[in-house]
Amino acid sequence: MVEYKFGFVAGENVTTIKGGNSSIQDVYTGIVGGVGAQVIWPSGFMLQPEVLYSQKGCKFAGSGVVYNIDYAEIPFKVLYRLQITDVKPFGFVAPYAAYAIRLVQDGEIISDDVLSDQINKFDYGIGVGAGFDIWMVQVSFRYSWGFAKMIQESLYIRNKTFAITAGVFF
Repeated sequence: MVEYKFGFVAGENVTTIKGGNSSIQDVYTGIVGGVGAQVIWPSGFMLQPEVLYSQKGCKFAGSGVVYNIDYAEIPFKVLYRLQITDVKPFGFVAPYAAYAIRLVQDGEIISDDVLSDQINKFDYGIGVGAGFDIWMVQVSFRYSWGFAKMIQESLYIRNKTFAITAGVFF
């Protein structure tokens, strides 16, 4: 019998931006959190769509300038969970789409005009990960590769994000 659950997810993103600019360095640590649903089949397969607030960013070498872009992100996890004990390990693949809702430079919010003119508001990509469920709690680790060109002009740079999250599903 198919089981349905809903819950909350929260955690931390560690992001780096990779691409044509060698002056980008260091990682940016931000928060990630939101709501999710689970569709669980007895065979061990699960679908887990989520709607998340996700902070990603970078630090530029030499200047110490820190940028972060806050996204509304929708990952769609396809999981396979082993049904062996009370601790149920799983692996997953998670395509995602995201929309930039805010750009921050060194703690100051940048106007929406700059966000519209210079930054591509849409991001999309794929993540892979693993984790475990124990009772109502889920812990997962995910690495995501962004495929979208982030800056409108010249540089082809994209997000690469490691996330660790914990969720509670009812």
